[in-house]
Amino acid sequence: MNNSDFEDKLLSAGLTKQSFSNLTNVPIKTISNWLITRKGKAGKTPNWVKAYLNLYIENNQNKIFNEKLIEELKKDNKSVEN
Repeated sequence: MNNSDFEDKLLSAGLTKQSFSNLTNVPIKTISNWLITRKGKAGKTPNWVKAYLNLYIENNQNKIFNEKLIEELKKDNKSVEN
């Protein structure tokens, strides 16, 4: 994953580099080092980062869906009781 892809995924996940660091216990300095261009080559994140962020985003979407589903089920139960 290149720098801009990493930044975009963080944004999609609603995370900052610092919050990602806190979640993963990866030092912020390490994350910053991923993004540095060296010897003309753009920085690159480790392979696991993309999968981690994809799962994080998917889990958040599932959480929102589940909360809405529970809310609707509660409404349906109230209408059945009345």
